[in-house]
Parts: sequence; structure tokens; C-alpha cells
Amino acid sequence: MKTAWFVSFIRIPLLLVVAGIFYLILKLFQLDGISLFLPDLATVYFTTVNLICLFLLSRILRTEGRKIKDLIGFHPERLGKDILFGFLWLLVLYLPFVLAVAGTMFLLFGPEFASHFEEVFVGDAAGSYSRPIWLLWTAAVISLLFPFLNAPIEELMYRGYAQPMFISEYGKAWFGIIIPAIGFALQHAVLAPNMQGTVVYIVAFFVWGIGSGMIYYQQKRLFPLIVAHFLVNMAFSILPIMLLMFGDFNA
Repeated sequence: MKTAWFVSFIRIPLLLVVAGIFYLILKLFQLDGISLFLPDLATVYFTTVNLICLFLLSRILRTEGRKIKDLIGFHPERLGKDILFGFLWLLVLYLPFVLAVAGTMFLLFGPEFASHFEEVFVGDAAGSYSRPIWLLWTAAVISLLFPFLNAPIEELMYRGYAQPMFISEYGKAWFGIIIPAIGFALQHAVLAPNMQGTVVYIVAFFVWGIGSGMIYYQQKRLFPLIVAHFLVNMAFSILPIMLLMFGDFNA
């Protein structure tokens, strides 16, 4: 049972440590516009943490006599059906996610919340333009690889591994769904450029985590959720490349 708690929350300290190391490395290059949390460069240390977590989860499963493919439950004959379910779950999860974002923004900023979206999700975007172009391109390329690791690793850890263990140990489905959802939500605070963004990210991704947990509990199929998660990650991962290709970066 300790491993379920470990898997649910280990990504948070790992992300903080990797972000800190990345920050120190960039400072050694004496780069301007660098802070500890860089949302536009976050895929670099998220990808690093995903590789670490893949190793850790593989070791944990090996000691239990299981393999990662056992959790994924991928069956070639169901691929088409699973992909369609992935698109369905994306639609099902996206609506409460957006409502959670809008509702939290309203509570933070009142009726004028729509005018604060750039502040909450982008922060001081001008700082991006002061970074060297090689750093921006490195992060953009890694962003394209990011969904292929992030979607399966997060779903494997939170839904595939931790959730069933909590439910089996405590016999309460709601407990098994909520605890991994908390860990899932807290790790996304690393993406936020400020405190208001931290609150919005945690609430919105907690709602997404609850929804994903409920779907997995009912369907008992992880691969469709990986597909839905992948689609979301891919939609955001192409943005850095698009900005570099069509934006005015004179770094």
C-alpha cells in the first residue's frame, strides 16, 4: 500500500527537483528572463520526470510480478474501438474541465475573469522573447515528444496502478479515485506562472482526475484514457513549434 501513496505523489518532488536543477543550469549560462518556474519550458523537465517515473514504475511492477503492458491492457483487435472511446472520453472530460477553469477564474477575479486568462495561463510572456532561440527550439522539439511519454506514464501511475490498489485496500471506490486525483492535480501546479494560475490548475486537473478515475473504475480499460490524455497533450505540444515558426522571435 505504501507504493500506491508513493506513486500518487512522487512526481511532485521530482518535478520540483528537476525544475530546480534546470533553473541552475540555465543560470550557469547567465541567461536572462529565467525563473524557477517556466511554463513554456516545462515539457523539458516533465519529460525528464516521465523517464524517471517509467523506470520507477517498471521496478515496482517487477517486484510484484507484473509488467507495464499488464496495466495498459492494449489489445490490437480493440484498437479502433479504444481510439473512438478515447475521443469520447476527451469530450466527456473536457466540459467539466473547462467549467472548473471558468468557475475558479470567476471566484478569483469576479465577473471580469475573462480579461485575466492571459495573466493566469501565460504570465509574463515577454520573458520568453529574451531567451535564446536555441533554448526555445530545444523545448519546442521536446514538446513534440512529450505526449508520447506523459500521457501513458501519468495514466499508468494514477489510474492504472494507484487507484486499484487504494480501492482494494480500503474497499471504497471514492477514496481510490480521489487520492490519485489529488496527486495528479498538485503536480500540474508546476505549469502555473503565478499563484492564481496554481489555484486554477490544481482545481481544473483535480476535476479531470476525478472524471478519469470514474471512467476507469466503470470501464476497467486504461488504453482509451491514454488516448484521450494523448490528444490533450498533443494539442498543447504543437503550440511552441507553431509560435516559433510563425511568431516574431528575435532572440
